[in-house]
Amino acid sequence: MLITSKDNPNVRLYRRLCVDKKVRSETRLFAVEGMRSCIDTAMEADAGRVGIKAFFYTKEALAKYERRLPTYYFDRINADRRFEITPALAKIMSQEPTDQGVFIIAEQLHKPFVRENLDGSGKYLVLCNVQDPGNLGTLIRTADALGISGVVFTDNCCDLYNPKTVRSAMGSMPRIDLFVEKELQSVCTLFREMGIRTAAAWVHGGVSVTEYDFSRPCAVVIGNEGRGLTERQAAMCADMITIKMQGNTESLNAASAGTIILWEMTRKLY
Repeated sequence: MLITSKDNPNVRLYRRLCVDKKVRSETRLFAVEGMRSCIDTAMEADAGRVGIKAFFYTKEALAKYERRLPTYYFDRINADRRFEITPALAKIMSQEPTDQGVFIIAEQLHKPFVRENLDGSGKYLVLCNVQDPGNLGTLIRTADALGISGVVFTDNCCDLYNPKTVRSAMGSMPRIDLFVEKELQSVCTLFREMGIRTAAAWVHGGVSVTEYDFSRPCAVVIGNEGRGLTERQAAMCADMITIKMQGNTESLNAASAGTIILWEMTRKLY
């Protein structure tokens, strides 16, 4: 089926998912754009880790990439959910200056934050009131790369399914457990009950991340880009950890700090 109109119901839904958090929340769907991200989503769908509601493509895009990337995963999507679109329509659908001609509507991925969905021997990243979607996506991708058990989003983090988050995560979202929990207190309480030790990322005065014992089950909590964690939030955690810096910079942004801490959490495992 060739779609040429931006008024097609599936195209309209895709475009609304890109710009409206309420629509994403109500439908429990999200939008994926770009060849690499769409291929990764199709691969994870083939493995049963994510549901795909619609796949849009231009013939030109598939022809361009089929020799370099495993575009054959798109053929495994149900035929009634694959829609060819025109290059002109791809430009309208895209959120990027230059589109790559492929788009997916996928089912949301986060799980309930309950004991049954957690690994009692695992390592977790908790993001508290992080507002930049690029930081969120970068940390999801880093956590996936380093084998972290899951990422928890709490205390009014920006929308997990913001297109900028999805784009920055670069296909990692279906490969790692994701949780959205309203309050940090409930996150820390459940982790404590499960024997998973929580550590607040703190600018000064905490245990150095190079000296902290990450060998046990643990969860690191990282706060807002501008303010970090409040004293009240840090007090909910069992410990405080600090990245000791030798230069003149007082602090790092959430993505940089999180990447350093995640590396320290896992480096002795390899």
